[in-house]
Amino acid sequence: MRRTQQERNEQTRGALLEAGASLLREVGYARTSVAQITRRANRAHGTFYLHFENKRDLVSVLLDDMADETRRHTGEIWRAAPRVDAMWMGIRDFLALITPERSLWSLLEEAVALEEGAASLRSRLRQMYVEPILRSIQERPDGLLPRDPNLELVANLLTSTGLYFARTGNLPASPDVTALHLTVVWCRAVGQPITEADLAGLRDMFEVSQESDRPHTAVAEISGSAKRGAAAG
Repeated sequence: MRRTQQERNEQTRGALLEAGASLLREVGYARTSVAQITRRANRAHGTFYLHFENKRDLVSVLLDDMADETRRHTGEIWRAAPRVDAMWMGIRDFLALITPERSLWSLLEEAVALEEGAASLRSRLRQMYVEPILRSIQERPDGLLPRDPNLELVANLLTSTGLYFARTGNLPASPDVTALHLTVVWCRAVGQPITEADLAGLRDMFEVSQESDRPHTAVAEISGSAKRGAAAG
């Protein structure tokens, strides 16, 4: 069965992306050329420019694909789980999905250092993560607006923290525990209470964690903190 032109175009684009991704990871942004990418993809040099404006555009697509996959996965969690549970699972899986892609973050920083205008890639990628966080903050289950009027600032701070941990790999604790503490920051920032039922659900999820003691200790700390916060309120 003959392939359509669209199918051939998609196959070519995929081959160029795969070749570009492997070369960029191997030798870095500065030492990768369009000629090398097309040679590895076994495509004519001119075909590259039918799909990408330049090498930076290809990096942008790779970063977008990473962000899209992360947002798709976390979106499924949000739809399937209770609110606080979903916060924790979404943040945990966000860290798990983008931490292995640290090489892409390195490529982005190299491109920013080498090319004028590449900083827009970083800003756009950041916004791709900020927007769904902002929507989730605004969509309170009780229909009330959070107490903090600067929701975009909250979303940016949460995004910056998560991206820093994922980009550097320097998590302060396990992904489970780091996600738990970010969840608490999130809830407090937007005035979302953490109930005893929420804490019980988190304890149940931590039962399947690979860590035996620290997650339960963290939940206990959060429980005491939540009670103190409720008493203060």
